[in-house]
Amino acid sequence: MEIGNKVYLNNIDQIDEKSHIKVRVLKIWNFVRNNKVCSIEMIIMDEEDTQYQARVFNQNFSRFRHLLKEDESYIVIKPNMAAITNGFSYTGHKQTLTLDWKSILKKCDDFSGPVNGFMFVDFNSIIEQTCPRDTFFDVIGHIVSFRPLETSNPVPSKHYIKLTLSNLDSVHLKVTIFGSQAYQISEYLKNNPTVNLVVIVMQFLKLNIWNAKSHFEVTKLFINSDIYEINEFKNKLKCHDNFGITEKSITTLQSYSSSYVDDFKGNFPLKTVCEITEPIKEMKFLLVVSIVNIRQNLPWYYEACKKCGKKIILVPKANHSYTNPEGISETMVVECTNAQCKKSEFQFIIPINVQDCTGTIGLTLFDREARRLLNISAYELKKIHDAAGDSDALFPMQLNVLKNLKFGFVVDTTEYNVNNYNNIYTVLRVTEDMSIVSELESKIELMSIQSVSLNQVALESDDVVQPVQKDVISQTDESFTPSTVDKSTATSLSKISGHLKRNLQEIYDVDSGDDLSSTKAKRKSTAEETPLLIPKMEK
Repeated sequence: MEIGNKVYLNNIDQIDEKSHIKVRVLKIWNFVRNNKVCSIEMIIMDEEDTQYQARVFNQNFSRFRHLLKEDESYIVIKPNMAAITNGFSYTGHKQTLTLDWKSILKKCDDFSGPVNGFMFVDFNSIIEQTCPRDTFFDVIGHIVSFRPLETSNPVPSKHYIKLTLSNLDSVHLKVTIFGSQAYQISEYLKNNPTVNLVVIVMQFLKLNIWNAKSHFEVTKLFINSDIYEINEFKNKLKCHDNFGITEKSITTLQSYSSSYVDDFKGNFPLKTVCEITEPIKEMKFLLVVSIVNIRQNLPWYYEACKKCGKKIILVPKANHSYTNPEGISETMVVECTNAQCKKSEFQFIIPINVQDCTGTIGLTLFDREARRLLNISAYELKKIHDAAGDSDALFPMQLNVLKNLKFGFVVDTTEYNVNNYNNIYTVLRVTEDMSIVSELESKIELMSIQSVSLNQVALESDDVVQPVQKDVISQTDESFTPSTVDKSTATSLSKISGHLKRNLQEIYDVDSGDDLSSTKAKRKSTAEETPLLIPKMEK
């Protein structure tokens, strides 16, 4: 058969029945729905290094399945085009190339394009969220640390491993790899414990909350492979290695998953928002809720001692001049309330509103859990926030990535909440594990069914119907959201104070305990004079 003119993927609209495309298959996988393979999906690349999505539908499997192989090159004649309707394009194009009944596929022995088609992005663009969110990208770096493979989820594709990579500029990036790729990395690290320098290329990653993550079976890994890009990275690293990086071992971090899972497995009662709007007694409980907004005009970070975690203060320091003994100047310096500590750092104190089908309530998310969810420190986020010239009175727009996500929370009602009738509670634990969240939701649904069956009593009179109090409306950053802030004082707005109603037990050293939570502290009500409080570290 005579092959017509060659067309490139950037000019795919110009292809006709007499022209052809030369492509290389970078990745191939099956798209499965309801345990049935619906299509063969591919990411292809032409000789100009342009990547495109391609597929074969199941009615044409018999013609092409045996021909298509990963890392092979082909000549494609008479391809068809289809629109992408699922909202996500693997390569950023609005169409996908399809092989149908009239398409012809031939092996290509003279493909002159690149071998792997890597499209590396800078770590900072991922951390600062400037990397495109609607396409795949690639990263290269050496592994600094990792957490053991997490397999608590009954679905193998949800098993994951968390890595920290470093680039040539020593910028660290956190990456989460799922499914078979997670096992691939775990096996390599397990089988090569004496290898100190592991350079890895991760192809076809997606942007996540402050990091990168793998995407189902699409992500492709090259672990210390003998390819040009990895060899070049190693050579450059050795040239820049003034601190013996290549001689250091990879750090294995402790897995926190088991303790987190235990906290959501029956140790605490499961509640809905409407059940805990009034802080009646001290207790810890579970909530399954979605974060609906971050409360505006409240601090989202505080400055704490780097050594002990306590809140720091500014104190005056006298500066004596050696050239002029009479001259003394004064400056303000950071000092921890613990005299043995000197350095300070920023820590998260994020005021969030959460919601379920029964109502909305405020919680306070502190540094340990916030840092884990965001995969970035408060210091790093503040640096980005300041560089953008944004006011400290407003929370960073990057925190919006938490909104509309559903979590399981372990929440603490303290003596302070009860005594001051404050229902802004402290978050002790957070889980984003959907298997745990779904299990808790099922329990809530069962509790609701049982409650209805036990209370199906006909009303004798309208007199038994209790008046419903109106929720106070709390203004958020984007809209007005019904809030159950202080229901008992809904008619007395003077008792509502946004900047004093936050729960700061984990900062202030007034009351302590040795349980799951950090040490707690009481604050005076808004109507009383607030005494000087001693900041307390978060455990």
